[in-house]
Amino acid sequence: MCATGAIVLLAVCVFAIPKNASGDEKTLQLLHIVMRHGARTPASTYPNDPYKNETFYPVGWGQLTNEGKLQLYEIGQFLRNRYGKFLGTLYSPDMYYTQSTGVDRTRASMQMVNAGLWPPEAVQHWGPLEWQPVPVNAEPLDQDSLLLVRKPCPQYHIEKQKVMESEEIKSKMNEYRTLFTEMTEITGMEIKSFEDVQDVYTTLLAEKGFNLSLPEWTKNYYPDKLYEPTVESYILNTYNDKMNRLKGGVFVKKLLNDWESKATDTLVPKERKAYLYGGHDSTIVNIMRTLKIWDTQFPGYGIMILFEMLRDEKSGEYGIEIYLRNSTKVPPFQLTLPGCENSFCSLGKVKELTKEVIPVNWDEECKTDNPDFVVPTPGGP
Repeated sequence: MCATGAIVLLAVCVFAIPKNASGDEKTLQLLHIVMRHGARTPASTYPNDPYKNETFYPVGWGQLTNEGKLQLYEIGQFLRNRYGKFLGTLYSPDMYYTQSTGVDRTRASMQMVNAGLWPPEAVQHWGPLEWQPVPVNAEPLDQDSLLLVRKPCPQYHIEKQKVMESEEIKSKMNEYRTLFTEMTEITGMEIKSFEDVQDVYTTLLAEKGFNLSLPEWTKNYYPDKLYEPTVESYILNTYNDKMNRLKGGVFVKKLLNDWESKATDTLVPKERKAYLYGGHDSTIVNIMRTLKIWDTQFPGYGIMILFEMLRDEKSGEYGIEIYLRNSTKVPPFQLTLPGCENSFCSLGKVKELTKEVIPVNWDEECKTDNPDFVVPTPGGP
């Protein structure tokens, strides 16, 4: 099923959680939350789109909508309810850190989440608004090596080209040739790949979410016929361990480093409890596929992964529990890393299971000996 979604990541440090089925009590040490931005206006169009000349005044194309703002504010309140005892009521930059991609809608999304998560209390009341500023950090898009991973990486694109030329993928593409041809005629845009289909799918999703009436032709195509090839586009971006290593592996390495630092009491700042990261659909899928926990689905607006680093108070062992929240109607559900015996996976086991997808030196691993290779111009935001 499709889930409306946004992407953020948060890390947090020490409160008791309920005993699990075996009766063991664990305390939260560090929390990372990753989520996608909230509902937005369309970010792209196609030649036969009846709304291609819309301005979406006053915000414009690809920007957060009022629906998205409310959704994200409520996500912040959800996080406050879930982690309030752990975080405390007073915001501190040493304790809590926010980062997004360098895109307007993700920056704005994180601001809305923080508004719900950090209403001013006590000495942080400053005036008439139940709001306080919380900084949102970001890397320049062309240097993003954590969330969008747009920093040039020749080896990633070389590997993706090999995948696209494989017999398996050629066969998969052939299954959709008729659809590609029909969509090319209908949209006026050359549709020759799963990524092209995804572009149309997400445009229609955004237009419908903005309460625009979709063209008559969409009744025979959207969402059903366009859904599977759209999901295939995410799979192709993270098709094998090498591609995962150079995409989602960067963020997973950050997680492992944070967890190790927390376990050895070397995390800086020492007071740090939480990191909030905001990204895109690809951010969520790249991380989840790298960890092999992605249940094939469209990563909707506001979709969120919760990484909880816990300490077993009986054994002293550190471990990780992972939750996915892809709906506001049901609680987050727990995920188990393949290879772990249960949902609480020891830190050592997580490191062992992910060693093949963690880059040792990303910049070096991205290099190519071919001086003529040109990294393709990135699409998306």
